[in-house]
Amino acid sequence: MLDPARNTVCVKLEDARLGETVRDALAGGLFGVTADMPPEGGRVAILVVDSAHAGLLDHLAESTQSILIADDQSHDRADFVLPADVDRAILHSVVSAAADFCEQVETLRSDVSRRQSAVGNIISGHFAFRTLDEARNLATMLALACPNSDLVVIGLQELLINAVEHGNLEITGEEKQDLIMEGRWRDEVERRLAADEYADRVVEVSFQRGERLIAITIQDDGAGFDFARQESEKGPVEGYRGRGIAMARDMSFSSVAYLGRGNVVEATILLDQPGAD
Repeated sequence: MLDPARNTVCVKLEDARLGETVRDALAGGLFGVTADMPPEGGRVAILVVDSAHAGLLDHLAESTQSILIADDQSHDRADFVLPADVDRAILHSVVSAAADFCEQVETLRSDVSRRQSAVGNIISGHFAFRTLDEARNLATMLALACPNSDLVVIGLQELLINAVEHGNLEITGEEKQDLIMEGRWRDEVERRLAADEYADRVVEVSFQRGERLIAITIQDDGAGFDFARQESEKGPVEGYRGRGIAMARDMSFSSVAYLGRGNVVEATILLDQPGAD
């Protein structure tokens, strides 16, 4: 459970109507809502800004969810980019999605901390799963065998979820954006998991730890994608940007590389880096 004292939502909007919508979406009490950035050492879980405050996006932790509401949508740091005249129902769905992500991150880190002494050191293994819940459980278990497990678990879950939703369930980036904006993403994932078309598809994960390197290979049963082209293209101008792979690279792994036709990804962790063990 999120602690409101440690998880701040910073809302810097000139439009009071939109600010009130953000507060309505966070009415569950899981966050402390403020118009000021926290002091040094504090944590911003979600940042909601307009164009006048877009500079704050450059100073956030990788796991912070960010929402930019502005007519000038050129800033590529935000997770969600919405027009200044965004519909309040869409804004409510987006804020709820950001809050769900933050709660998942907190839960993952809590699971890793709680189970640290209960899991032995995994040297190698092969695993298979289908669902998002299974992805989270496997991410927690494998992260415990890695240095900096509280960071590894976040990026690893992103890669495992991508394999389920974009690989096996063939939910495109555009479809995910629409589903999140409409508040229907999780429902659509569950619908496809139950459909005969996807029922036999699994994600397979191989874990191998050597003296200097941990390699985690994730393979889905989907058709794959042109990963070289996707990496060279910018995300959508408006809506959900989808920074999961970039976040995994930046905060969780030494490298992340897609292989073959794009349905295989290998993430590595170098063990001989300073502070790795």
